[in-house]
Amino acid sequence: MMGAFSILFATGAFFVFGFLRVPTASAATVTNCGITAGEVAQITAIENDASLTASSEITQELALRKQLVGKTIVCAQQEAKTFQINLASTTVESNAQPLQAQLSSNLAAASSFYGLELTKLNTVGISGSEAIAQEVLSWRAGTFLPLSENVNNFILWSQNQNLFETAQTRMTQTQQVVSFIESTTPNTALQSAFNTAQASFNNAASENAQAKSALAQGLSPDQSLALIKQSLGSLSAAYQNLFTVSTLVTNILPQ
Repeated sequence: MMGAFSILFATGAFFVFGFLRVPTASAATVTNCGITAGEVAQITAIENDASLTASSEITQELALRKQLVGKTIVCAQQEAKTFQINLASTTVESNAQPLQAQLSSNLAAASSFYGLELTKLNTVGISGSEAIAQEVLSWRAGTFLPLSENVNNFILWSQNQNLFETAQTRMTQTQQVVSFIESTTPNTALQSAFNTAQASFNNAASENAQAKSALAQGLSPDQSLALIKQSLGSLSAAYQNLFTVSTLVTNILPQ
């Protein structure tokens, strides 16, 4: 019994401590969809080309602006679709599927927005192309980027659920061991250590649920990510406390 308990604990502790770091890389490959300095220089070159008539300058500048803005929009639209593909490939429990579907719907709406802007680009002049570029830039900063970050946070949160399921199993198994010992040889220190581990695990579970709620409410990505990190920190504390329980059990049970 003791050997099995020690092995189970060690496996779970490695699982948490070995993979506790929160990834900084995006779950989807984010492409730089901006216009480069070199491309801006092409527009400037046309504007400063004294050999062009006013009509030719406008025609060439408009064509180039539309090309660059169109390229940027197509790139951004593909980025949204990539996030959607990565989200769809993430396996989640049934209780998280509605949130996954909502995020997917939001990404589909983003793709549609880019498609509409691309269509509008066909019929505008220079000032209109500038307005579309600004509109897309502002919408991306205010709407798409927070959405994409929350999609990444949701994927990270989903991947962490196995950690919580494993920890719940460890807590249940440990409680059974502690209860067995307490029924024959009451030990205040052992029960106190387990209670501390249980409190840490309860905090982790609560913060994990709060992270999901923050994602469902569309709160800022910083808020949901902070809760995810807190939940993992509390889970780590629970395993550290379980290690204390394991040490006490080793000292109490006959070898």
